[in-house]
Amino acid sequence: GRPPHPLRVTVTATGDLDPAARFFAVGGGAVLVYCATPALAAAQARLGQIAEVIDAGDPPSLVRVFEDLHSERKVATLLVEGGARILRDVLADDLADELRLAVAPFFVGDPAAPRFGLPAAYPHSPADPMALAEVRHLGDVAVLHYWLNGRARPSGLPPFVP
Repeated sequence: GRPPHPLRVTVTATGDLDPAARFFAVGGGAVLVYCATPALAAAQARLGQIAEVIDAGDPPSLVRVFEDLHSERKVATLLVEGGARILRDVLADDLADELRLAVAPFFVGDPAAPRFGLPAAYPHSPADPMALAEVRHLGDVAVLHYWLNGRARPSGLPPFVP
């Protein structure tokens, strides 16, 4: 009963997305663009022929996006790849069941480089840590897999394969 291709989903505050971008052109799944309310009309005019543009609030709310994906589109599993703000919001708002963190064998010392953990009130602390489920060795990279808040992957879902 699943579609042959997964949904492609993006969240934008500005709606300033290039309709010719590979994100819109590659793959067979439906494309959803969650957009901040003030930019919604312009994004619909620009992208409405190639994507469904959906109001994500002002500012865009990942809680609202996740609720729409679950209740309106029946999405049970979501892979989030994001920048520092998206990842901060997903983790700080306790929206994830698991975290996979890749540790590369080098340091980035540039002060302007993006950071993984932007300042936030995260739900995991030394008093309530994440649970380490697995460590994988992929070349020179270590991939740490954590369960968050004791929530394991729901039964019946296929295992994650990197």
